[in-house]
Amino acid sequence: MTPQVPVPRPSYSQARESLVKAVPPKIICLLACGGRDCRYEGPACWSTNQQAIKGIFSSWVTDDILAMARPSTYLMKRYSIIEQFKQLNIKSIINMQLPGEHAHCGPPLEPDSGFTYSPQSFMDNQIFFYNFGMSDFGVSSLEGMLDAVKVLAFSVQEGKVAVHCHAGLGRTGVLIACYLVYTCRISASEAVHYVRIKRPRSIQTRSQINLVFDFARLLGSQLAQFPSLNTRHCATFSLRQYLLRQALLLHGDEARTLKHTPKILHVLCSMMISLTQGSAGPPEVQRELEKRANVLALKKAVKETLLKRNLPVIKERRGSCRTFSCESWDEPFGFLERKRDVLLNKRSYSESDLSKITIIEDFMFSHCYTQSAGHHKTSNGEIGREKDPRIPTESQKYPQIPTTDQCNGTTQTQSPIPPSAPPAHTETVNKKTKCTTKKPQAFQKFGSNIELRRDDFPSDQSSLSRAVAKALAQQRPPLDSVLKRAAVLQDELNLSECGWATLGMETDPDVLSTLLWIWLDKLKDPILSKDDIERLTLTWPAQNPLITLHKIQRQTVFCLLDCVGHVVVRCPQFEHAILQRLIRALTRRPPEEIERNNILLRVLRASTRELYLQNHHSNTTTAAKC
Repeated sequence: MTPQVPVPRPSYSQARESLVKAVPPKIICLLACGGRDCRYEGPACWSTNQQAIKGIFSSWVTDDILAMARPSTYLMKRYSIIEQFKQLNIKSIINMQLPGEHAHCGPPLEPDSGFTYSPQSFMDNQIFFYNFGMSDFGVSSLEGMLDAVKVLAFSVQEGKVAVHCHAGLGRTGVLIACYLVYTCRISASEAVHYVRIKRPRSIQTRSQINLVFDFARLLGSQLAQFPSLNTRHCATFSLRQYLLRQALLLHGDEARTLKHTPKILHVLCSMMISLTQGSAGPPEVQRELEKRANVLALKKAVKETLLKRNLPVIKERRGSCRTFSCESWDEPFGFLERKRDVLLNKRSYSESDLSKITIIEDFMFSHCYTQSAGHHKTSNGEIGREKDPRIPTESQKYPQIPTTDQCNGTTQTQSPIPPSAPPAHTETVNKKTKCTTKKPQAFQKFGSNIELRRDDFPSDQSSLSRAVAKALAQQRPPLDSVLKRAAVLQDELNLSECGWATLGMETDPDVLSTLLWIWLDKLKDPILSKDDIERLTLTWPAQNPLITLHKIQRQTVFCLLDCVGHVVVRCPQFEHAILQRLIRALTRRPPEEIERNNILLRVLRASTRELYLQNHHSNTTTAAKC
């Protein structure tokens, strides 16, 4: 039987936990901590290697996160704590205490803050201060923990971070463990064990261990970027549901910028605009690539640390760069033993749930696409590929359609040739009939000033622009190779901690446009309902009809139109086809109905050009000021 990651056990017995909750805080300080001679309020009880910050009981849990006991004004002056912070590039401090707690331990509390130090002393030295209070030996709500984790993740981007509660063990360990689950997508068991190795006796009570597991389950249910029947928590969702999930996970500037716009659409549109312009990848992609390097380094350190202690780790799946633990976040590792041993409350999990957790052989990230995307199965003595339901068969993709020969007047049935298929070499390939021969135009005709601007762009850039425009305008289903690659990227985005970085390395416009249309087509409800279409067509051209939409609809449509505008300004011959495909994705109306509804097409065309001109004017103004 494959070994499982051991379920972490609480440091305190049930009797001790009950006693701590029943005894008054003053008595706890005297009996458990030592009162004014509290061992956590100075360096006397700790060796040099237990003082990453001299004078304070402290340990580095990761290269960027320091867990420590609470500092005090006395210790800060005597051991120059702030100067040590600056030397170590510690830019933020996160306090997990409630004001007024452990008032009988160590030096007296500062009257203005209720802590043993004044937060202003850190902020005056350009060290950010955050407070997420949790009761001693207790936990916060999942929402509160998620807010604290996002602040920690943001702070790590700015520099190193110090986290403390009273002793820097229980609440501090919970926050760091949840951060590791959030960042690396490791299992709750792995996170708790790792923190305890780096900071012994951390995460002390049953409720604190449970909070890390509950946090992992919550996070695992919010990560789906694409609906998938093969993955738990990947059921279909609406635009509003996706944005609510996104708001839970994003932080900082990204959360503010994408408050009403799906990140997946924003990233895909930005990447296609960059391809169209022939420029470097968008800033969002560059950030994800930098983040990927840091996450992989941290994840490697976690695995090596666990293996040194002979703890089995959930290794990576063969043929994929994601770990299996991310699929098992919400699986209760060793739940029955845990329930028997630590007398947890009943939960509705069965034995079959536990059997799903397995350990698989390690596989390097660099080889994540060298293996086949499909699985093999044996049928009638033959080994063949298991069909992915997301990839249609040839008959579904290219149905036989009747065609009429304009020269001979005959009707025949044939299968359309895929766009990228090589041309068939037949005996009549070089023959020219009277019907197919056309005289070349003496002069090139331009339908608008936008068409005239096509010659302003270099030929290499024009070929890239044409490839993006052609991909967006494609009305037929994509090729199998494109669909397989898109299916792999969907799984990476749903399951991998490096999914966004993997997407950022994709440069095939056919794959990017396929992901874009798949996401829109798989939403539970179309972005524009029948009532929305009526409002858009009735108010035009008296006013801008897009202002009648809800904000999330309007910002999503603006994101898509901005991409279309950058593409069609270079390839205006594809404008009609791209807008038709966009209308089909936004409304899910039949093609013949879309063809009849010319007003909606004109509304989107006018909005696209207006949006492009506004952005072009603002960019020009900004460049002139610079």
